[in-house]
Amino acid sequence: MILVTGATGTVGGGVLTRLLERGERVRALTRNPDAALPEGVEVAVGAPRDTAAVTAALDGVDAVFLVLVGDVEAEVRGFTAALAAVRRPPRVVLLSSLSVLHPVPHRIAEEHRAAEAAVAAATERWTFLRPGPFHSNALWWSGSVRGTGTVRCLVGNRPGAPIDPGDVAAVAVAALTEEGHTGHAYDLTGPQVLTSGDQARILARAAGRPIAFEVAPAEQAVAVFASAGGDRAVAEGNVAALRSREVPWGYPTGTAERLLGRPARTFHAWAAEHAAAFG
Repeated sequence: MILVTGATGTVGGGVLTRLLERGERVRALTRNPDAALPEGVEVAVGAPRDTAAVTAALDGVDAVFLVLVGDVEAEVRGFTAALAAVRRPPRVVLLSSLSVLHPVPHRIAEEHRAAEAAVAAATERWTFLRPGPFHSNALWWSGSVRGTGTVRCLVGNRPGAPIDPGDVAAVAVAALTEEGHTGHAYDLTGPQVLTSGDQARILARAAGRPIAFEVAPAEQAVAVFASAGGDRAVAEGNVAALRSREVPWGYPTGTAERLLGRPARTFHAWAAEHAAAFG
């Protein structure tokens, strides 16, 4: 039995689907018992921070795909307490972030570093997945593209190698079901170095329409980040890090290709599949 948290999310949903396709027995830990989950999934109600719910959900589980959202500190504290309560802790595959390698201090990196440390302290059977930005982050632009024909980018125009979330899910499934991944931290990127402006041009070709590109002023980006939760100082730190000259996802690592035994998916392919969102 494999327990999947974040089963309705971008990566977790992909993990769930791929596990079912392999014929694995899957249990989903979800805050919403009415969530539309695929047939054949056993549902456990709760969140990683709910130690009692996680402890119950771990019964008979061999591996866990762990996604931490919201209050990451509370999530990982509750989850690791549950690990301590079970007789044989399962294999844990944690969705972390390449931000842990970022040279500029900021909250996102700090939270993921702390989560990795807590999981490693709780069990020897861990694997960390550290993806950079997802191709699907471009969907944040879809509303402004449909409304004004413009990508207004909050994170600057630095080059990076974004990854398809489906490739992250595929790596997660390998780590959950195959031997040889324990104790490894995988830095995951896509195969192409692209700026945000490059992505906008690729989207324009895929959607068959002109799309303008501009970088939002830093002050506006900070305001948007702050409005999404957290205080202004945290938002300023996050924006500064994301706009810095050196980002750890600035070049292809080749790790996804090596682990999957096939080429990583390109942003061109993702854009072609999601062109309707920008039409």
